[in-house]
Amino acid sequence: MAKVDRITGENIERFRGKVDFYLWKGQIPVARSWPKKPSPPYTALQAEAMAAFSITCSLMRRLLPGILLAWQIGSEGKREQWTDSFKGLGMKYWKLNRGISPVAIDYAIIDYGLTFKVKWTVLQVYLDGVTPEEITEVVSDIITKADLEKTEIPIYFTLLDDTGTRLIAPYIGMEI
Repeated sequence: MAKVDRITGENIERFRGKVDFYLWKGQIPVARSWPKKPSPPYTALQAEAMAAFSITCSLMRRLLPGILLAWQIGSEGKREQWTDSFKGLGMKYWKLNRGISPVAIDYAIIDYGLTFKVKWTVLQVYLDGVTPEEITEVVSDIITKADLEKTEIPIYFTLLDDTGTRLIAPYIGMEI
């Protein structure tokens, strides 16, 4: 990687395929050698990982506005963008389970006055491409506001599977 004075469209076109220009940390113009994609034949595991990554990326378009906003708020002040967190969670899940992680596409906090629940709408897509996708609702246990007042504020909720692995869901902030 080398610093450059400025990035121009002319230089980008002239060195396309040889030099990649970009802004490092979003501010400093730099250049690096053009990234080389591994050529086929891929191993079966590489091909499966690429398919999992592709499906995970396509699931970002399925998020509803409320949960998309929660992802964006959760990434404020952090180095990585929400899309990086989304993809990272998907690939970590694939590495552990060799399947596509369930994705929270919407959520709602149901307030009963002194208690509340968190309801998640979860989309499950399968890697095989044959099994139809499923949309289910997952509802948390009843949470009392009195218990939450005893803890430090703010409190965050997310979605985990039965083994404690985090699924593709943002942290939802809750203030009493």
